Amino acid sequence: MLISDSHQFVFVHIRKAAGTSLRQILEQVSLPKNNHWWYKLLSRGGLAIDYHNYSYRKHANLVEAERSMPADKFTSYFKFAVVRNPWDRLVSEYEYIKTQPTHSRFKRLKAFSFAEFVEFQAKRPAAHQVNALRLKSGEIGCDYIGKLETLDESLEVIAKFTGLNFEHLPHINKIQRRDYRNYYDDDLVSRVGSLWFDDIRNFDYQFDKVAS
Repeated sequence: MLISDSHQFVFVHIRKAAGTSLRQILEQVSLPKNNHWWYKLLSRGGLAIDYHNYSYRKHANLVEAERSMPADKFTSYFKFAVVRNPWDRLVSEYEYIKTQPTHSRFKRLKAFSFAEFVEFQAKRPAAHQVNALRLKSGEIGCDYIGKLETLDESLEVIAKFTGLNFEHLPHINKIQRRDYRNYYDDDLVSRVGSLWFDDIRNFDYQFDKVAS
């Protein structure tokens, strides 16, 4: 998560949805990360800490900002994220982790088929994008949710509200892989549709079959 006082925004970094690329620009105007062990301990414990001292994790949920920021600032700041089609995002994360031997899930994943990875991910709350964007009330709290599939259009909206220029956004962590639809059969398409129902419903996604 990134918070900027100068540009008055809260950015929720969703995995495998251009977040690392966006950070290259957003970090320049955001609060510095607090890596002090004491503040990390207090932050992870859910204790009340001024948001300037809070140690936000890279992929922290929006509710952490809600809990740590003054209510008036949290309400007025532009809260945004970029999401991705769940079927495509699963493939992207699967293939990415396979290239990262130091990743915490690398050893377990390297023995998984893609279908096994889907079942494994389904049990992880962080694998469901909607969970990162909920408030204490359970409602989605972002003012704007962009989509990776229409990133240029999404960046126009984000630029308008943040006052930043994304014209030269870098493309980071791109990996070579097949079209995501080639990883699925009908049963696995349906399985993801069921397991990621909240993401699919809230962000209006569907599985587009490969054109014949």
